[in-house]
Amino acid sequence: MSTTGANSSSSWTPPVLSSPETSPQPKRAHAVDDLLRIHASVGFFQDTELESKPSIYLFIFCNPLSGDQKGSDLVHLPIQHFRLRRFRQVQVEIHNILDPKDRQAGVNRIKLIQSMVKLGQLPPIVPQGNLSPAVRERHIQVWSAGGDGTVMSVVEMLRDVDLDQIFFSCIPFGTGNDFSQVLGWGRTIPHKDVLGRGLYHLEQLVTERLEHSDAARLDLWEVEMSAHPSGYVKVAGPDRQDGHDVSEVRPPNYKNQHQTITRKMSNYMSIGVQGYVGSGFEKHRAGNRLANILVYTIESAKWVFWRKFPPVTSFIDKILQQGEPVLQFPNPPWRQRDELDENQPHGNNTNGENGDVSATLPHMTKHPIDFVIQNIPHIWGREVDLWGEAKSGLESVHNRSGPTDPATWNPQRANDGRMEIMVIHNLFSYFKKLANIRQHVSRIGQFATPFEILFRPPVSYNSSDNTSIKNKLRQQHQRRRMNQYERDNVICIMCDGEFYIIKDPKSLKFNRFAQIWTLGRSDEKSTGRLVLDEHASSSASNTLH
Repeated sequence: MSTTGANSSSSWTPPVLSSPETSPQPKRAHAVDDLLRIHASVGFFQDTELESKPSIYLFIFCNPLSGDQKGSDLVHLPIQHFRLRRFRQVQVEIHNILDPKDRQAGVNRIKLIQSMVKLGQLPPIVPQGNLSPAVRERHIQVWSAGGDGTVMSVVEMLRDVDLDQIFFSCIPFGTGNDFSQVLGWGRTIPHKDVLGRGLYHLEQLVTERLEHSDAARLDLWEVEMSAHPSGYVKVAGPDRQDGHDVSEVRPPNYKNQHQTITRKMSNYMSIGVQGYVGSGFEKHRAGNRLANILVYTIESAKWVFWRKFPPVTSFIDKILQQGEPVLQFPNPPWRQRDELDENQPHGNNTNGENGDVSATLPHMTKHPIDFVIQNIPHIWGREVDLWGEAKSGLESVHNRSGPTDPATWNPQRANDGRMEIMVIHNLFSYFKKLANIRQHVSRIGQFATPFEILFRPPVSYNSSDNTSIKNKLRQQHQRRRMNQYERDNVICIMCDGEFYIIKDPKSLKFNRFAQIWTLGRSDEKSTGRLVLDEHASSSASNTLH
């Protein structure tokens, strides 16, 4: 890698004078002593005798605490801006996403370069070596270096940036790393030492993505999680600022407990099993990847051997698509028998099998323990394509129509404005999927933006004075049978590797927020799933025209 000069700054503003030597240089704020850093290889507005201006700017926003904390090596490099030896027109910048000033400095640099691109002030990207044709289409690349939560934190902080000018990719430092896997870059980095002698490993990792990649679109979703006034939404685990939760980019006066939390999503959401296990895992999250896997295994064992997962139908009432109900969820039988007011009606327009659902709408026939909402065809930190490989599993919904009707389904893609919903009925089914036995997958439907999951209103278990003794005893018996979370009306959710607790949940609203362009692997060895999706979408579009 090549470094020359020290006149530019990561929070650069256009100089008043033309000469960088006579221009005041703002100091870069960073956790590491600035005197140890060479800020940039070349100024934005001037060439040097040794190098011309870069034509590709690669920003790496790193979480130094993700997974095995390999990102710490990156953010503590004395040189945070450098050129690649193999591709000298590429300048790499590393920014610590947990350092507010350094993070904002990176965002400011991206905005500045975008303005320069629009004004035609950057040199053209020339073919060089084995530089991928896709890479030559954009001057700016933004990579996350961390886990799946870091990916969405990077997107969140770029909300005022033109995403269409950027290629996104990642360096997997987290535990699950579904985003990296769906791009085709694998679950982990190839070397334990991310830097290597003379930064060889780091340059090798970067150039691999620049040489063996193709562009692919990815839907980003905005998810609004809300609770009734009697409840709350909060991030699972202790209220901390150590980079181990989605709040890496926190607003001022941040509080962990809210009536509503809105976040971005790119991978998948799990309501139930993963949420409950993960909320316990967050309390004991460790400082390296192997330890985290052990902690997660222990938390899973607690639920499997000592606790009981509550059915999601105890919480979810119905799904709306574009404001219209398209799927209903009957109460579990014991909840139907346990109406708190013995005179309360069980519903109108009912059928004989489930007394609390309409006979005219599709409804669930079983009471699953996990509810999976997928944008990408990966799950559980593994390359598991549950939906695409299923050959059966439609009995979970009765009276299918609309988005639950297989006749309306398209092939699952991460760029089509739809999300797929599946359920896991019980632990036996869960273990079968983990063991790669997945020809039978309970597919619920394919839902287009926007759609909403509505939860049942909170119920008081305080019996009124006129409740019969028989009903009071039955209610007490039913409460003892319930899982504590079901009694307290608390649902737990996993969203892109981050965990949330919702007390008295009200709704989950899903709306496609944007599409971003990513760089996925594409060479003779393998092709990332997002790239395959992009090729399939292009082929389908060409066929239609």
